[in-house]
Amino acid sequence: MSYNVILTNDGEIDGFSLLNEKGIKTFHYPMIKISALNSDVSFSLDEYDFFIFTSKNGVKFFFEKDTVKSQNKTSIKCISIGSKTNKALHEYNIEPIYSAKRSYSSDLYKDLKNIKLLNSKKVMLIQGNLAKNYLFENLKMICYLTKFVPYKTEIIKELNKNLETLLKKEKTYTVFTSPSGFLSFENLYDVNKTSIISIGETTSSFIKERGYEPLVTSQMQSYEGVAETIISNLKIN
Repeated sequence: MSYNVILTNDGEIDGFSLLNEKGIKTFHYPMIKISALNSDVSFSLDEYDFFIFTSKNGVKFFFEKDTVKSQNKTSIKCISIGSKTNKALHEYNIEPIYSAKRSYSSDLYKDLKNIKLLNSKKVMLIQGNLAKNYLFENLKMICYLTKFVPYKTEIIKELNKNLETLLKKEKTYTVFTSPSGFLSFENLYDVNKTSIISIGETTSSFIKERGYEPLVTSQMQSYEGVAETIISNLKIN
């Protein structure tokens, strides 16, 4: 039996390589587009005690900013969510001083509140334009917080005929890694023609709010974790 998995994330798909190793066919049709958000904001890294990153894109687009490139980054103190965010920071030779145990904003906030690391400190939160306000609204109660948005996420609005045909003719499993990716897919295609795989609880909650039920939700919020979840669910040896 052949399995067809549709990947809807923007950017690299190396983390899903285990699927191909197991003989699963993968098709990459991004449902979102991520790009730099132009801003003329100028600031000194030395002004802040801590920088909080919630995604690898936040790391990438923050450090690509001209105002950041020209400054010494070796001594800044960073806090992160998720293994991919940590990996992105390592590429800039930065070791996070604290990393959330799970890839959820609520868990990061609870941890930071309990250990009192940020109390009365000056902090910059780096997020994309579609990030929920939960982390910002809660963190600002315990520290002097500034939010910086270096990138934007846009949903794809043009239907892809090849994907439409694939959904009609084959049994497919579609991986969603964000609410915006699912929204884009729902706007363009018949969701009922595929089985839904979700990267985590945040994405699954959104999918359920839209009236659909994920076949499975990955317990690990990473591409590798999703790949392992798919293999386990499909009972592939």
